[in-house]
Amino acid sequence: MRDIALILHVVAGAVAVVLGPIAIAFTLRARRLNWVGESYHWAIALVCLSALVMVPYDWARLWVFWPLSIASYLFVYLGQRAAEAPGGLWYRGVLRGYGGGWIALWTAILVVSVPDHPWIWAIPIVAGTALIEVLCFRPAPAWTEIDSQPSADA
Repeated sequence: MRDIALILHVVAGAVAVVLGPIAIAFTLRARRLNWVGESYHWAIALVCLSALVMVPYDWARLWVFWPLSIASYLFVYLGQRAAEAPGGLWYRGVLRGYGGGWIALWTAILVVSVPDHPWIWAIPIVAGTALIEVLCFRPAPAWTEIDSQPSADA
């Protein structure tokens, strides 16, 4: 079971690494949930679920990934919910949700790949959070436009 979970974890993680920025860009451009955002959501869900399956096999060393997996999934879920109902400051939810999930993914990759240098783990957190917040407070005009299409009630 552990080997299957590990294979799914690595494959889904690779897909999520690629889809993360594409999902952000496509969702912000389309101003709604789309197939890329949906695919990214499910890739992150699989990464987090497979992590939850693997943690009990080495609880003493991996226990911290249990709450991190849940928090990472919740970031992406927030982004998806924001994309499903655009309006107001919806783009902030997409940026922080999808972007936060992508930051968590890269942080986890560094934790596993560079375990002896914990200061390196902060790079995606600091750089990614700064970029997301700049974009949240200086959004592209297209993200804040009010749709000029008449409603069905009119």
